[in-house]
Amino acid sequence: MRAGFLLLILALPPIAARAADAPEPRYTIERLTSIFENDTPKLQYTYCQNIRDRRGYTFGFVGFTSGTFDGTMFLQEYIRLNPDNALAGYLPAFQAIDAGPHDDQGRNPSLAGLSGFPSTFRSCANDPAFIQAQQNVADDQYWVPSQRIARHIGASLPITRGELYDTYINQGEDGAEELVRETNRAMGSAPKNGTDERAWLAKFLEFRMALLGSDPTWKNSLDRIRVYQRLLEQGNVGLRKPIRVFCYGDRFTLK
Repeated sequence: MRAGFLLLILALPPIAARAADAPEPRYTIERLTSIFENDTPKLQYTYCQNIRDRRGYTFGFVGFTSGTFDGTMFLQEYIRLNPDNALAGYLPAFQAIDAGPHDDQGRNPSLAGLSGFPSTFRSCANDPAFIQAQQNVADDQYWVPSQRIARHIGASLPITRGELYDTYINQGEDGAEELVRETNRAMGSAPKNGTDERAWLAKFLEFRMALLGSDPTWKNSLDRIRVYQRLLEQGNVGLRKPIRVFCYGDRFTLK
């Protein structure tokens, strides 16, 4: 994940309207990732927990973390939108964690200075700026770059766009781009150069499955790959609903 960014100021509608009116297939893509991240298709804006993956607290609908820089990005954007918000006092602690040691995957597990953060985070649920800040940073860090790389490689199928978004959420920008390069090398070219996009995506999923399976942190999350593999095998490359999802032992239907 990037340690800094130029935040895009996006004119997003209020969240209630966004959930109802978001253009397909984006909302479907976000709901699939929500199942993978939070075991529910309902976007979890108030989720906050230490899942002990060496990233500190994981929070918000896309899983920002206190130990991988994007949590600080969220706080800075929230403060920009509402300077007096209840989380503003945590910014120095987040910045100190950012400045501390990180492992080779960019993680810092420290929770120093974050006492009470989960309950304070959840207490912001009724503040529209709290939701808007999450959407703004998620757009800048994950949605926009994932769709940019989809265009760059000539991938137009909604299923590929969704898989790239989920990869950016899970592996960050550097990890996602390395998987794309690895797939291009294995296939000989990208879809824009004539490679069949479905075959390209199948290989991408294969490489990502191997990556997750080799990491103790991710080896229990292989269903997020299997869901997309099943959709590809079913020929549902347009992410048409209803979509029946089996993930981590639970069943969901996106309508």
